[in-house]
Amino acid sequence: MAHVRLHVHEFGPGAGRTIVLLHGVTSTGRGLVRLADRLPDFHIVAPDLRGHGASTKDPPWDLSMHLRDLRETLDAMGIARAPFIGFSFGGRLAVELIATDRSRVEKLVLLDPALRVEPARARASADDLLKDTSYASIEEAIAARIASGLSPYAPREHWDRWSEQLVQGPDGRFRMPYSRAAAIAIYSEMTTPPPPFDALRLPTLLIVGAESTLVTPKQIEAYRSALGEFLDVRTVRAKHQVIGDAADELAAAIGAFLAR
Repeated sequence: MAHVRLHVHEFGPGAGRTIVLLHGVTSTGRGLVRLADRLPDFHIVAPDLRGHGASTKDPPWDLSMHLRDLRETLDAMGIARAPFIGFSFGGRLAVELIATDRSRVEKLVLLDPALRVEPARARASADDLLKDTSYASIEEAIAARIASGLSPYAPREHWDRWSEQLVQGPDGRFRMPYSRAAAIAIYSEMTTPPPPFDALRLPTLLIVGAESTLVTPKQIEAYRSALGEFLDVRTVRAKHQVIGDAADELAAAIGAFLAR
């Protein structure tokens, strides 16, 4: 096999139908394992995006470089066309890929996607990343995430699987493996206008959290207007972290959508 540009996590049977699964900012491909476990008949390819996990942390971190990384990685793996599932920034990246290289995407699943983030929200998120978030132990990390309320309906299983991403630094403390500089750059990229929705006419499943404020009603209506019968919108009991809060519902909806 040719050199794979990004580090890739693979789940499920190698002979199964391949799905490309894209994570959000400050996460990794490994962080999507709980959803992957619920789609056991598929071969799921989940790269660590640039600046995250075991992939390079080197700049640049703009959308064009993320797209280049993704294309080169999929080419090296022999994946010319597949359904894509994108969570948060992963959803925005999948939309950008359709706009620039439509033939690669067979179907699209967007999980509370960051289609466009308001500048004030992006600035607040970036400011939060300026501080070092670390934990003395795995249990402390899980307790802190539960207390944060980011994913209020997630079972303990979700946090146990989430903690598998943590790495221990030279100081003995545990952190998520991402570059803060890269994550801040991505928040800036998400404030830019997405491709026109009418350029994205292919079968699309949009799943949003009922308590999330990331995907606005105005965005959903614009998407409906542009895609018409190509778009299926579902709402689940969740905040933005829909995989944590509603993994079973997501997997059932995705499985039915891909089977059509």
